[in-house]
Amino acid sequence: MTRIAPSVSLEVLDWGGRGASLVFLAGLGNTAHVFDDFAPQFTDSFHVVGITRRGFGASSSSPPPSDLDTLVADITAVVDTLGLGRIILVGHSIAGEEMTRFAEIHEARCAGLVYLDAAYDRSGIDTASQRQPSAPGPQIRASDTVSLTSVRAVYARVMGVRVPESEIRATARFDSTGRYQGEITADSLKARVTSGNRVARYDQAHCRALAIYAVPDSVADVIPYYAEFDASGRAQAEAVLKFVQGVVAESRARLARSPQTTVVDVHGGNHFIFLQRPGEVAQAMRTFLSGGPLPRRPNDR
Repeated sequence: MTRIAPSVSLEVLDWGGRGASLVFLAGLGNTAHVFDDFAPQFTDSFHVVGITRRGFGASSSSPPPSDLDTLVADITAVVDTLGLGRIILVGHSIAGEEMTRFAEIHEARCAGLVYLDAAYDRSGIDTASQRQPSAPGPQIRASDTVSLTSVRAVYARVMGVRVPESEIRATARFDSTGRYQGEITADSLKARVTSGNRVARYDQAHCRALAIYAVPDSVADVIPYYAEFDASGRAQAEAVLKFVQGVVAESRARLARSPQTTVVDVHGGNHFIFLQRPGEVAQAMRTFLSGGPLPRRPNDR
């Protein structure tokens, strides 16, 4: 744990390595442990660490903040405490907001940004998603919650990827018999992270960046448990797919116009693209981090 304020300590994972600092930031609801199977491979060339934002996992002693600048201040405090200097931020999902805002206000300290399906303009997404009906939830049986092993199998079925066991232990509560009891951080607290008025401005982040997009080609890419649905549920899921495809297309087109950003598409991609296609994602990251050129796709602008 790294103490950054009198009542705030954040979990910081240090996977080791030497070289430039590679700092991993998880998506909403996750902890740095979600990168336990992915991040350590970069220790051959980088000093690799991960930060669990406040309110989650071992950082849950303080509630999640409701404004973006507090999240960025937490990252800055950890970096200062560890003496990391200039850093390369690697973030998944909503971490794109923190990364972009960090680059906007700490340009001199930003050595690079790597967005793992994270580069989305969220200024209008929340409003649009509220108008978009969601798909039915997954079928959860009593037998699915009897142990960590069964819960991990449910995660794989629902999310379409194998989440590290350490991540499940960091985010879920189990009783003395090993039965699942719920998430450590309640949904109402998770919502605080997205409740602030400020959103990141990608046009103000002047830092070399790699934006990897998971481009869904089928409903199962967005909702892995789609096969469980009846006809009505499948129709709802098809609508969700079209919505997500539109969000991805609009966001990637905007980022592709940025001269300092390279866009890489992974078709048939799951939102947790670094867990679904770790080799492909790692190769794109290594090419970018080494300063080599990454070819743009034919439909890049």
